[in-house]
Amino acid sequence: MDTTYIEQTTGFSEQTVKGVIDGFIKFIQLELRSGNEVKISDFGVFYPKELGERQARNPRTGEVIMAKPRTKPRFKFYDSFEKMIQDSPEAQKSVSASNTALNTASNTASSAPPPPPQELITSPSPVPPPPPAEMVSRTWHISLSGEKVEPVAENQLITKGVTSATPIWSEGTGWKRAGEIPELKYLFAA
Repeated sequence: MDTTYIEQTTGFSEQTVKGVIDGFIKFIQLELRSGNEVKISDFGVFYPKELGERQARNPRTGEVIMAKPRTKPRFKFYDSFEKMIQDSPEAQKSVSASNTALNTASNTASSAPPPPPQELITSPSPVPPPPPAEMVSRTWHISLSGEKVEPVAENQLITKGVTSATPIWSEGTGWKRAGEIPELKYLFAA
């Protein structure tokens, strides 16, 4: 599987992306084996289909045999997902960017960066107004308390209380104050 697109849109390394995908596949296998469904918002649902003992044919001999019962994995796309591949490319980009931001922020806890350097830690400032919804969708790791590090989608940074002095991390920048990162300067422009 080519992970380049996911790496570029999330900022995670190839190894991290492959690890998350492998973990996701194993999770689905475990859930289906247990007889559970796995629902993914705006995408679809994985579900097990139980096939009982049934009459079948041996493809080599044509002989009628009894097939053993088994569980067959199935997937059903949600109508909203199917509609997205029919819409215009502009609509796809807009919805895809907002979904990527939400999903990335909630699914990136496995690759947490190291804690920020002590010299970057300051007390939090008041929370500014929320950002526009069409903002770029990268994931950054922030530390508001000086100890806890949490992944946050770029369009959620301001609502989380990030200021220009907040320690923030990405693989490309390492730990810096948010105001020192060129890609984030637009957040703090008056």
